Amino acid sequence: MKKETVKMQIWGIVIVPLMIIVFKNLYSLTNGALLGIFFGSVNDSMWEQTKIVMLSYLIWSLVEAVGKRSGFHRFAVSRIISIWFVGAFCLLSYLLIYALGIENANLPRFICAVAVCLCAFVLSAKLEYSDKKLEPLFLPCVFLMLLLIAVYCSFTVFPPHMVIFEDTAMGMYGIIPEYIDSGAIALDTLYRV
Repeated sequence: MKKETVKMQIWGIVIVPLMIIVFKNLYSLTNGALLGIFFGSVNDSMWEQTKIVMLSYLIWSLVEAVGKRSGFHRFAVSRIISIWFVGAFCLLSYLLIYALGIENANLPRFICAVAVCLCAFVLSAKLEYSDKKLEPLFLPCVFLMLLLIAVYCSFTVFPPHMVIFEDTAMGMYGIIPEYIDSGAIALDTLYRV
């Protein structure tokens, strides 16, 4: 592995968790602006948390891609595969946290997100510098990236009523209105049980 690549990946290991924190709070920092809706977390659902981790990893991958002088196709294939890895394993780890019934899951989710990103960096490097021919996978990976963008945009605006899109604190989906009384929702949830 080249020395520049190692440096960029070390910077990525530092910067990606910082971007996750910024994107987690972007919706409240922008007072619900369109920028915050598409790039931030609008609620505490598993999807919104996964979305910001994948976005942080993707942005850092784009930063690394700008500095690539050769082997762009191998790099792109390895990063697109690792972005799908990030999404799948973030959702699986968040589902596990949900199944264990951890009440305040922000810190365990963040730890899982950072661990998944570290594994994705390793996976990407192993794929990029392996002896396998990755160039023929470039077009299918471009299709997978377009599919990911479509899923990202549609599920951000129109989340289906499934457990991974449900806000864990409010039991609602999508953007939580400001006038909602969280105490009333908690009491209503207890009443239903």
